[in-house]
Amino acid sequence: MSEVDRPAAATPFLDELVRRLRLDAPTTDHPLTLYVHEGPLRAAVTALGEDCRDALWPDSTVEAAGFNLLLVHLYEVLATRDTSEPLRITGAGVPWPTTPRED
Repeated sequence: MSEVDRPAAATPFLDELVRRLRLDAPTTDHPLTLYVHEGPLRAAVTALGEDCRDALWPDSTVEAAGFNLLLVHLYEVLATRDTSEPLRITGAGVPWPTTPRED
């Protein structure tokens, strides 16, 4: 299905992830590849948001708080780990690559 044919609300969590990454993602010295699907992303955002919202972002929705924390985790991975291989976002969030970043 092309971008034009896709219904606007078919992937709201993926769309929000892309929007947020375009706004303020850190730069990398190589192309960043993320493997993510709508269902696991929705599960991760919801679980993270339910766990952190009241303590960190009490005025936010569960989804907004979940996206905030997911991006904190993703940006920490980008800053500290080797991300030359594709990264995954699973229903549990961002699994950390084992290889540290070499500067």
